[in-house]
Amino acid sequence: MIAIFKNNALFNWQKLSFRRRLLLIMTLSGIVKLLILSIAGFVYLKHWEEQDSGNNALGIAKFLSTSPCVNRAIETNNPELIREKIEYLRASVGAAFIVVGNKDGIRLSHPISERIGKPMKGDDNDRALKKGLSYVSVANGSLGRSVRGKTPVIDSNGNIIGVVSVGYLLTSIESKADHFFIFLLIMIALVVLTNALISNFTAKKFQNAIFGFEPEEFGRLYMELEVTLSTIKEGVVSIDANGYLRSINRSACDIFKVKAEDVLNHRMDAVLPENNLTEILTSKANQYNVEMMIKGQAIVANRQILIVDNQVVGAVSSFRLKDEISELTKQLSQVREYSDLLRSQTHEHSNKLNTISGLIHLGKYDDVLGLIGQETERYQHLIEFLREAIHEPVIAGVLLGKSERARELGLLLDIDDGSQLLTLPEHIRAEDLVTILGNFIDNGFDACISSNTLKSERQVSVSISDFGDEIIMEVEDNGCGLPKGIAQQELIKQGVSSKSESNRGVGLHLVDKIINQYNGQLMMESIDNKGTRMTVYLPKQHAGKDIKHDIN
Repeated sequence: MIAIFKNNALFNWQKLSFRRRLLLIMTLSGIVKLLILSIAGFVYLKHWEEQDSGNNALGIAKFLSTSPCVNRAIETNNPELIREKIEYLRASVGAAFIVVGNKDGIRLSHPISERIGKPMKGDDNDRALKKGLSYVSVANGSLGRSVRGKTPVIDSNGNIIGVVSVGYLLTSIESKADHFFIFLLIMIALVVLTNALISNFTAKKFQNAIFGFEPEEFGRLYMELEVTLSTIKEGVVSIDANGYLRSINRSACDIFKVKAEDVLNHRMDAVLPENNLTEILTSKANQYNVEMMIKGQAIVANRQILIVDNQVVGAVSSFRLKDEISELTKQLSQVREYSDLLRSQTHEHSNKLNTISGLIHLGKYDDVLGLIGQETERYQHLIEFLREAIHEPVIAGVLLGKSERARELGLLLDIDDGSQLLTLPEHIRAEDLVTILGNFIDNGFDACISSNTLKSERQVSVSISDFGDEIIMEVEDNGCGLPKGIAQQELIKQGVSSKSESNRGVGLHLVDKIINQYNGQLMMESIDNKGTRMTVYLPKQHAGKDIKHDIN
């Protein structure tokens, strides 16, 4: 039926709203179902009425066949003996006719007196007159098509002497069923109206549940979400209010080394017992940057509860491997170090070139040669020292860059002459040492600038040693010292800083993670409340702990 409407040029199915489409579908389906039900009920009622009328007719016929009066009328061939009594009985039971016939099928009674003495119609007397059976039949008689009950009349000697036929016209039976059919049509109208109201209410509730979207739009959004989740790098999982896993994207499957079909619709604490995501369903508190170990994987997760109509209906968690985040942060730190080096060198060289240009214009050629020689000697001394003492180019590079940065800021970066860093153990990355030194030196610069120390006395000292079983790095400044009232464990937390800028509070946290990664030790101490010493001890011996640096 919907197809018929779709083909109608005046009916644009696609432009109908979901509520109207649902209303139309439910109304049409209700009409079709009720029509089928009504027709089936009418046919069944008609059949049942025929059966009931036939059984009643047969009962009356059996009663009359045992009447002595009927026996005498047949034996004497005298219709007057039974005519009035049978007509009275017929009128009482509402039968269309009661016919008594002799063994030749000649009528001895009939509602129409002119037909008495004539043969019975219908050709359905043989089973009663010849076989002595009682039965119900449907046949065309002189009054029309009727359902009739027939039974033989047997005399005292057991001989069949006649037949009694009681019948009801089918037209009268159908008229009774017609009243029922009209009733059904009225009920159809009431049911259709009720169905329309219910379907409209249901459609409204359903559409509110999907935030007013049409089903096609909702389906499209669902597919977009599926594609988005499958392409993003972060792992994403969601659970319902009962703690059952309802969705998991490809990245999460790769991180946890599971298959989606094996874990979906299972309890989260059963398939991933180390992930305590179900806890926030009761605490109702969102969590951010939570570090945990799941199936041997160190991850950093963000978790948020889902609330619909002020009810917690589930929770969503997104996460990435902790090593990937650390690696990205370290790479950004390295880029910043290189950028600072280039900027410092560019600024310093620009100042020196301006000075040389001015001296040349003044004709001070000897001063120009002296300045160039002085700068060359200083650079050559520092570069030669770093080349001999520090064999890792990136570490030597960051020290050279920080030296230039210190001169730009009006500070002194003193590198201990006894410093030495030859070949690093295989498990220690030079980039990690760059991150540690870079953060310590930058913090020393900030501390000196913020202190009340005379500008000419502001100094940051660096010492690196690889003697013995440990690599020792020490950075000392004569700045403002460690902030008072903040413990060391608080200072190394992410987001905690003694500085006011919003992008601070990450360096020490990252440094601490690197140190813990190598099973090292960090010591922070104030020097007479007028400076800070930061010391790191990294064991050369590999502790056997897997350290992952690859970036997917």
